[in-house]
Amino acid sequence: MKMSQDTKLLVNLFLPFYLIHCTAHVYLTYGSLLQRYGFSHEATGWILSIYFLAAMASRPLAGWLIENLGFQKVLIWSGIASFIGCSLLFLFRESAEMLFIGRAIGGASFAIYATALFSYQSLCVPENKRGGMLSLLVVGGILTMATVTPLGEWFLINSQYSLYLAIGPILSLVCCILGSRVGAAETEETRASAVKPKSWGTYGGLFSSRPFLFLLITATLMSLTDTFIINISLLAAEKGLAASYFLTSSAVVAVFLRIFGSKLMNEAPRVALLAPCAILMAVSTIMIALFPTNGMFVLGGIIFGIGIGAGWPMFHALIADFLSPALRPKGTSTALLFYDGGFFVGPLIAGYFMPHFGTAGTLMAIAIATGTSLLLLEIFYWLPFYRKAEKC
Repeated sequence: MKMSQDTKLLVNLFLPFYLIHCTAHVYLTYGSLLQRYGFSHEATGWILSIYFLAAMASRPLAGWLIENLGFQKVLIWSGIASFIGCSLLFLFRESAEMLFIGRAIGGASFAIYATALFSYQSLCVPENKRGGMLSLLVVGGILTMATVTPLGEWFLINSQYSLYLAIGPILSLVCCILGSRVGAAETEETRASAVKPKSWGTYGGLFSSRPFLFLLITATLMSLTDTFIINISLLAAEKGLAASYFLTSSAVVAVFLRIFGSKLMNEAPRVALLAPCAILMAVSTIMIALFPTNGMFVLGGIIFGIGIGAGWPMFHALIADFLSPALRPKGTSTALLFYDGGFFVGPLIAGYFMPHFGTAGTLMAIAIATGTSLLLLEIFYWLPFYRKAEKC
């Protein structure tokens, strides 16, 4: 049976999407390894955060590379860079300077690779299928927390540090090979004629979209809430618990929601539901910070999984909803830059405040601040925006 064009696109993008996220999410438990090597909370915070600072700084570069080199070359070379960055973590595991450099290279390469994949699908998927297709695609991004993350933690628990640190370089090489299979993108407007866009949009046109600007604010707050997945390993280690209880339950729920709710994503009012999804993530963090037990890790993971499971594909679909095809490479890279900004700031805040307010207190304070801000955005912007759009 011959696959449809959309099914073929999903198949070609899913595996590289999954594997590049594996290279990022295997290091969700990296903080506990740094603690075992004797790094301070502040040093651990910087080593974890530099990954996201580099990713954030590389997002505009990713858009420029896509427009000038094409998707295929960008995916291959960013995969090679990911291999170099991960290899530095393997070879110089107790050198703060080299770990800093390795994490920076890894963050930049991940950002460029993932941005290329997101930009590719945003150009190729028609609007009436965008929510469902994205929901299925980003299963690969969350499935990592039910597969490679628990595997990595198992290696750490059993003191198999070399095996743990070898995962990243190996998967990066596979990403290079898979990246070479991605072809040239066509927009929904030009798919029939196979004529490529004559020119890409400008940043002036990008920032003239008011809904897109509010999407950037929402994305930053959502990402600050999402940084809990990095810091939960510290909370778990402090309490003698297993972070995998939270990470696995969150991943399973998110995967289930994205697979079986993919068709609903095409019709869901994304502008009205994005902020509530992020608020659910904040509620989960507060629950776990107040009552850190393995059982609460499972329950909190389920709630967090609902939030991120629906919220992440909605976020990416809204980028394409708000922007014309010519603006989507720049729009995708910019939106992900702001999302990375939260992931950069979050671990730094945690690293500096944990010695004074404790791990649970710091994480709960971040969740309360972001949750409250998201609630205000929902009440005063997104709901009125949705009601106005419904009347038109």
